[in-house]
Amino acid sequence: MTDRLAQPSAPPSVRRVLTLLVAACIVPIVLVLAVLIINFYRKEEARLIDNTLSHARHISAAADREVRSTQLALQVLADSGLLHQRDLSAFHARISAMVEKLHVDSILLIDLEGRILLSSLRPYGSPLARLSDAPLLQRTRDSGLPGVSGIFTGPLAGQPIVTIAVPVIENGKVVMSLNATVTPATMQPLLFEQTIPDSWRAGIVDQQYRIITRSHDMAKLAGQQLPAELRQPLSRERESMFESDTLEGRRSLFVYQRSEQTGWTSILCIPHDELTAPLRHSLFWLITLSVITLALGISCALWLARRVTRSIHALIAPALAVGQAVPLPLPRLYFREARELGQALQIAARDLQRARADSSESEQRLALAARAAHLGIWTRDLRQQHIWVSQAWRELFGFNDSTALTLEDLLARVHPADRQHVQRTLDSTLFGATRYDMEFRIELPSGCQRWISSHGSVEFDRHQRPTLVRGVSLDITSRKQAELDLQQKQKEVTHLARVAMLGELSGALAHELNQPLTAILSNAQAAQRFLGQPAPDLAEVREILNDIVTEDQRAGAIIARLRALFGKHDAQRQRISAHSLIDSVLHLISNDLIHQRLTLRTELCAETLTLEADPVQLQQVLLNLLMNACDAQSQRLEHSNIIELRSAHVGHTLQLSISDSGGGIPADALEQIFTPFYTTKARGMGLGLSICRSIVDAHGGRLWAENNGHGGATFHLRLPLAEVSQP
Repeated sequence: MTDRLAQPSAPPSVRRVLTLLVAACIVPIVLVLAVLIINFYRKEEARLIDNTLSHARHISAAADREVRSTQLALQVLADSGLLHQRDLSAFHARISAMVEKLHVDSILLIDLEGRILLSSLRPYGSPLARLSDAPLLQRTRDSGLPGVSGIFTGPLAGQPIVTIAVPVIENGKVVMSLNATVTPATMQPLLFEQTIPDSWRAGIVDQQYRIITRSHDMAKLAGQQLPAELRQPLSRERESMFESDTLEGRRSLFVYQRSEQTGWTSILCIPHDELTAPLRHSLFWLITLSVITLALGISCALWLARRVTRSIHALIAPALAVGQAVPLPLPRLYFREARELGQALQIAARDLQRARADSSESEQRLALAARAAHLGIWTRDLRQQHIWVSQAWRELFGFNDSTALTLEDLLARVHPADRQHVQRTLDSTLFGATRYDMEFRIELPSGCQRWISSHGSVEFDRHQRPTLVRGVSLDITSRKQAELDLQQKQKEVTHLARVAMLGELSGALAHELNQPLTAILSNAQAAQRFLGQPAPDLAEVREILNDIVTEDQRAGAIIARLRALFGKHDAQRQRISAHSLIDSVLHLISNDLIHQRLTLRTELCAETLTLEADPVQLQQVLLNLLMNACDAQSQRLEHSNIIELRSAHVGHTLQLSISDSGGGIPADALEQIFTPFYTTKARGMGLGLSICRSIVDAHGGRLWAENNGHGGATFHLRLPLAEVSQP
């Protein structure tokens, strides 16, 4: 232990590290405080600017509100019947009464030529001036919409005013303009609705940056245009701020907001020294308190460092005792956390002692369970490509105890037919698979084969990369052999069912074979008669021989179909069209239908549908279902003697439906009829429908039955279509 702790350069002590840590904390804390102070300064400045901008918005909103209310009142007057009746005397009296209510200085009526027809400032009939330059009148006439002007000198009062205008419309045309004038003094109360310090400056300028009203020196400055150094920054954005000198020459922060309705701009000016004075005061106190706090913090940290180092030194011995699982008594400790750590070390020592005992017990139990179940345990390190296997696994795969195993050694034991599947499954653990289950064959050195079931799970690191695969392997040879034996017996039962079906079709098949044989005999006798003549007609004989060949081929085709259906062979799947499958079955059962005087009605899908299936097994299923339908018809004395066969394309499947008009199936027997040895026939074995369902299930399909509403039953057969091969 002493040799391991001895290093060429000893690490620093805790006391030294804590001292350096405290010293290192000074610079970050100062930087943090500086950032906080600057952030505080900026936040205060931003808050003040936001408040000021809010005041500017409120001033703009108040001005817009006054203009809007005035325009609404003027619009009401413009729609007055007195005006449209040209009763100007009565209309003059009405606008004169409205002046005080609207908080405007005067109301005027102007025609489109710029002549002032009425003014509330003059008695009715007084001669009035004509406007030489009236841009607002022109805009109102062209647009037909209300508007507001900039500040200009009024022709009647001779003082600066702004004008609010609405059009007078008759028959859809603007014929006059009804205007209200407002002086800067009337607008000034809008500035004082907001509570602002007396040292600030507030004002409203028009679209040309001429002063409409101002909180200070309004009489002197109203109507004057702002200097260029103020107009340029005001024209950049709708609302913002900038620093410049006021008209009085005082350095200030300008905060402004432009109204979209009137185009007027509300401006607030904050003196620069007034803006920074409270912030400088706050900065001074923040710096002073920061220095005091830092000094106290360093002193406390140095005192605590000594206590911490003493407690840590005292815990070294208990910590070393944990590895030996021997708890030691705790020394004197100065901190609650140190005491808790010491207690935790004691508990850890006791827990480690118990864990070692439990781990040993668990390992023994696991080994015992693995031996009892003949399980081979293995792990595979995906980083180092190292494989560890248990002794049971080596015995399972036929490896001796001293062999160092690799993945190639394992794959070499796998049966060649299964090797690619095993390789692909093992490779999947490298590309995100979390677990796998597979079954494969191995070839032992003795030459015998063994079936193995292998199950594995994958572990990942914190970057979700696979690192380790562990699992178990089990010998399942006996189970696999039992499955193969069961499959062989199922094949034999299926073949027996087809042979039994041959007995039921024997009469119809004999009749079908008798026709070509009778034709062959008749043609052969006719040929003998022709050849017995002195001058036989060779052309007629040749035609008779052709008929014999044709009938013989017909009989051969019947026998070939019977041999294919009733022969004993392994299931072989191939691509087969649904139409050819149905045609082959109809050829086999057509004579039986005629013999029983039954009519088969078909409604087949027009599409060409292809199945991946064993055609003989599917023929057996269809024949069995059709013969059951014939039997159901024969059990009724009165029936429609019609059997229906329908095919349809349902999703990615072919559905065949066979309906009869028999007595139907009892409701409680709809599922039992597919159970082995359950039958409703007097001479039935009860295996036909059971075998049919087994064949359909093996093809990935479904077979079920249901009763018809009008009588009888319908069997539905649904089979998956073959996958379309890509070109």
